[in-house]
Amino acid sequence: MKARFGEVCKQSKTKKAKVLNELKGEALVGAEYTPPFPFFEPRRENGCFRVLGAEFVTTDAGTGIVHCAPGFGEDDYKACVENKYIDPGHAPVPIDQDGCFIDPIADYKGLYVKDADKQIMADLKSAGRLFSSGTVQHEYPFCWRS
Repeated sequence: MKARFGEVCKQSKTKKAKVLNELKGEALVGAEYTPPFPFFEPRRENGCFRVLGAEFVTTDAGTGIVHCAPGFGEDDYKACVENKYIDPGHAPVPIDQDGCFIDPIADYKGLYVKDADKQIMADLKSAGRLFSSGTVQHEYPFCWRS
């Protein structure tokens, strides 16, 4: 994400970042990764937690890395079905009708998703998995459940 490196560093207020290597994003497609939380680790058997290539990831915003949540976004859903990570019509939705976490999100079960934000950020930070946090304004399709 060379096009956004300077802006991402500026927004994160980091002064220590440096480019270690350059390669095309497509070279990462298929690589396995460790998710920030283990809640869906059993899905690794279905091929989850591998880098996907997708047309909706662009260089005009963000970091060039997009987390797919197939139960919450049309593009995410299509990418996960296309790559056979989920079966059509079977996207995981770990929240209830009131917007509270349910199983398998055990650490935040019962919390309203937005009320859990601060705790999630704190947990990511304490685990050394938070590069930066902040608010980003962007367009996003509205949830039909709300």
